[in-house]
Amino acid sequence: MKTIAIIGGGWSGILTAIQLLKKSKNISIKIINSGQPIGLGVAYRTTDTSHLLNVPAGKMSAFTNNPKHFTDWLIKNGHSTDEIEKHFFPRLLYGKYILEFVDKIKQNSQVKFIDARAVDIQKESLNYSIQLNNGNSINADKIVLALGNFLPSTPKSATLNFFESPYYFKNPWNADYLKNISISKDILLIGTGLTMVDCVLSLKKAGVTGKLYVVSPRGYTPASHSKAEIYPDFYSELKGKTLLEIFQIVREHLKIAESKKNSWIGVVDSLRPHAQDLWIALSKKDKQQFVSHIRHIWGVARHRLPFTTHKELMDLKTKSQLEIIGGRIIDIQESNGIVSSSIQLRGSSKKRNLSVSRVINCTGPQSNYKELKEAFIQNLLAKKIIISNELKMGIETDINAKVLQEDGKTSTDIYAIGSLLRGILWETTAVPEISKQAEQIAKQIVDSIK
Repeated sequence: MKTIAIIGGGWSGILTAIQLLKKSKNISIKIINSGQPIGLGVAYRTTDTSHLLNVPAGKMSAFTNNPKHFTDWLIKNGHSTDEIEKHFFPRLLYGKYILEFVDKIKQNSQVKFIDARAVDIQKESLNYSIQLNNGNSINADKIVLALGNFLPSTPKSATLNFFESPYYFKNPWNADYLKNISISKDILLIGTGLTMVDCVLSLKKAGVTGKLYVVSPRGYTPASHSKAEIYPDFYSELKGKTLLEIFQIVREHLKIAESKKNSWIGVVDSLRPHAQDLWIALSKKDKQQFVSHIRHIWGVARHRLPFTTHKELMDLKTKSQLEIIGGRIIDIQESNGIVSSSIQLRGSSKKRNLSVSRVINCTGPQSNYKELKEAFIQNLLAKKIIISNELKMGIETDINAKVLQEDGKTSTDIYAIGSLLRGILWETTAVPEISKQAEQIAKQIVDSIK
């Protein structure tokens, strides 16, 4: 019986295990996980009911061939059937959905959960030996890297010792930044994406009345979901085009939509099913240009907020409790409990100085594997079992998620899923993509060992 090791027990790892179990009863699965709750990872371990899914329920099924699986589960658990597929539910509720899968897997004799961290992989004559931080090791014939998200990178600052102080919160996905908080004092959040939104909502719920300053280089915040007319698919016009040509064609369609009094959202949503194919077809130079100049605009338009969440954010802005600043952190220092930050404002020679009580890093997961301090990652990079992606987004794989190794050789035994594929597929972290990847990876593994 062949053994498949899944390193990482978040939702992507659990989905992979589910698909493997569906496809074979003659394999052993070992899921290595430590630190994060099984199945929940970063995204779904929140206990704050104000943290909503930013994808409607109708698109959150665990299975590509059963799109109503999640909505059927919701109905079974007492939720209203009225347009349920369009609703945005709390992420902690989705976590309960996940945990039902985890409970079933735990009862399967083919699966063993190992509470430890992988620290290294050794290639043996016929298989692999995975070393664990508890001194033990396990053998595996195939490996799936389902590593999930790492903590944000440290912001650039002239005074680095601030980031060792108790006034800096590197992990925005736990509630430590809410502990011993003085609700009337001002706070600085670095980053303006979805992680920032979660933190702002939690701070509001905790009764914080001080000002919330939010800074990022461009100062963009996610747009809101809203009703939009379905826009005709125009992918055929984009195939084989350069980034500049694609950009120009999309702008023309945005003008067409506007002329018909239709929302730009319909145009963006018509691109969504083709995002991976468009990304894969771009040249290296075009991908670099996209990352440098367009990805933030795409993030605002693509990764939208539920209307109610967006309204809460805008209400805080209207009341002047929330201020979005476009600019870069130059320096952060702390003295006697007062944190002083200096910001170079966007498009200006002016600087702005702020005094706050604490700083929360909301810049999003670190994706440049060369800069990760994780021993496991550094060991794999040193041995060239994995190669850091040239765009600094995850690792190098082929389009089938097989890991590329030394000299660009494709591994026949090691696969990657989820955020590790960001540089290869771009759109790769939402449930629809991950469920599809899990199914494809499981099929490849099972086919290869028959």
